[in-house]
Amino acid sequence: MTNGPTLRRRRLARELSRLREAAGLTIEAAADGAGISMSHLSRVERAQVAVRVPVVKALLHTYRADAGTAAYLVDVAKDAASRGWWHRYARSIPEEYATYIGFEADADRIWNFELVSIPGLLQTEEYTRAVLRGGAARLADEEIDRRVEVRLQRQALLTRPDPPTLWVVLDEATIRREVGGRQVMADQLGRLADVAALPHIDIQILPFGIGAHPGTPGSFVVLRFADTADSDVVYIETMAGDLYPESDADIASAVMTFDRLRAMALSPDDSATLIRGVAKELSR
Repeated sequence: MTNGPTLRRRRLARELSRLREAAGLTIEAAADGAGISMSHLSRVERAQVAVRVPVVKALLHTYRADAGTAAYLVDVAKDAASRGWWHRYARSIPEEYATYIGFEADADRIWNFELVSIPGLLQTEEYTRAVLRGGAARLADEEIDRRVEVRLQRQALLTRPDPPTLWVVLDEATIRREVGGRQVMADQLGRLADVAALPHIDIQILPFGIGAHPGTPGSFVVLRFADTADSDVVYIETMAGDLYPESDADIASAVMTFDRLRAMALSPDDSATLIRGVAKELSR
């Protein structure tokens, strides 16, 4: 799988930070040497902003990078400046969400726990519309149309020739809440059961009978990449904004929590039986 611009930007940020530290320079000194602001360099090293090739060259000169390293990172910088399909919707989606879509597109494995709703990658169009209409933001119909379009575009990665493996754990509440009405929900559950049969997708239900569980604080996603040099990304959507915990401890905690959740959940086969049973009840 070819890495997209988001992952390349992250890789560039990691290498520039490593070279600065190897050169024994503080962010302030490195920024001064390259003729940029300290705040800009700080954001570049956290992969929060794109960085122009001339700035990369100035930083590499400041760090006295060897010719081979410099040539490689300049190429990475050029690739990182390319735009993914999601950039067409920049006015309709928050920057943090666009960043997430970029990581998702590059992921080799996607682990998703949802406490309240069906994951966006598995939603039907009508379910998505119902979620958006009932959300915190009051959206115009045109805006809902654009966001639905984004979500459907995201789903294309599950049917591409080299799809990521997707492992989803759902609290039972996600399949019981009648989003959009009984028929919309029945159709949504039918879709869940169908995709669960695909070889690269596993769906498990965490039944009400479990009681309290490690996912009670809320939903989250762990994105893992084929290249082990690219560290995992943890994504948490909140009312206050999207979060990307970056410390090793936070990432390890999310991975461990997901492992515990899927160990507590029903097996994929038993989960599919439950999903189809609830769909049948809704269709009566």
